[in-house]
Amino acid sequence: MRLENSELRAFRAVIEEGGFKRAAEALHISQSAVSQAVAGLEFKLETPLVQRGKELRLTDVGKRLFEHAVDVLRDEQQTLEDIVQLKQGKTETLSLALSASLNRFYAPELISAYYRENPRTSMKVAEMPSRSIISAVLSGNVELGLGPFQKDMAAFHTLPLYRDSRHLVVSPKHARYEDMINGDERALKLTPLIASALDNPDMRPSIQRLRDQFSSVWEVSSLSLRIYMVAEGMGVTFIDRKLLEEHPNCADFRIMDDVSFGRIDKQVGIYYRARSSLSDSATNFIALCQRFWKL
Repeated sequence: MRLENSELRAFRAVIEEGGFKRAAEALHISQSAVSQAVAGLEFKLETPLVQRGKELRLTDVGKRLFEHAVDVLRDEQQTLEDIVQLKQGKTETLSLALSASLNRFYAPELISAYYRENPRTSMKVAEMPSRSIISAVLSGNVELGLGPFQKDMAAFHTLPLYRDSRHLVVSPKHARYEDMINGDERALKLTPLIASALDNPDMRPSIQRLRDQFSSVWEVSSLSLRIYMVAEGMGVTFIDRKLLEEHPNCADFRIMDDVSFGRIDKQVGIYYRARSSLSDSATNFIALCQRFWKL
């Protein structure tokens, strides 16, 4: 099964324009063509995407597909714009995705240094959960990933930069705080794990098993919101050691050292797709990282 960009473009227009007729006018195609595109997607996915009536409403599957359509078509537009700039002889773009912790502690200095050395290079820098970085690099939406390595990195060229650890933490405001800090793993079965994203079980099967130790997993992409939720006692989370030491809102968090799965050691580095030719902008950024971490 393949979702064509033309189908996604019609589907997105229907939602953004508020109807099939307006979508057809915006795309300069017939209304029947828009209807056929949406119907084609529903046929492929074997489920309705839109609840038709006086007011269009997305089904749950429709909502997820709309998010996908926005991402795919945005990346398509960015690629086309980059190609136009390259054809006009303009400089290329540094396309980079990095994790929240790296963005907080290292990105400002790295990006500033890169700009000083490459003032004519455009930049496309996105903060993403680790799993999303992997997907973005694999799909070609970004050229470089900067973050924790996953269990299987065979599809990438990797450059290790430093080692770090993540620790399971709880706030004193949590209703089962005392049980948790005393290593009672049964208490964790009654509380959610607040994570940046749901991991891909094919890439990280150990994390898939780890999820089973909690009542549920809440997916919250914002680092600051995750910290707030844990501080308020809503659940527990894994946080980088450096963040625990330096973020003021983490000062009261307690590391659950007595829990058998309370620590995850990780290798952090930069990576890109195997057998791919790097742009000059990516090569220059990798060289900068090597100097920054004195490799």
